[in-house]
Amino acid sequence: MDSGKLIQFSKWLFWLNAAVWLALAIWTMTAFFNNGARDTLTFLIIGILMLGNAAAFLWCSRAVQKQATWYRFAIMAILAVNILLTFTDQFGLFDFLTLLLDLILLGLVLVLHRQRSRHWL
Repeated sequence: MDSGKLIQFSKWLFWLNAAVWLALAIWTMTAFFNNGARDTLTFLIIGILMLGNAAAFLWCSRAVQKQATWYRFAIMAILAVNILLTFTDQFGLFDFLTLLLDLILLGLVLVLHRQRSRHWL
């Protein structure tokens, strides 16, 4: 598969990942406001972190098109952190789905990195 198609597919998957995290943030905030949670600050921090993760994936969807090596390493670092953090809490269906999405994206980014590195040799 040529790199243009891989980049386009990666962009769509990063958008999907951002949408998942945005939905989870909204759900967390809605549950917080509807249930009158006891620990307000914790739910607020969790929601903000989820929104930050969605923003990071939106950034990745733009950065995956760039030629600079540091963009690719930044994307790989974001994906690696997300993969590692998946296992720090209860592991459920959403965790499995986001882990699968992150692993697919990491594989695509590694393939793109290899193609572009080979191109410069």
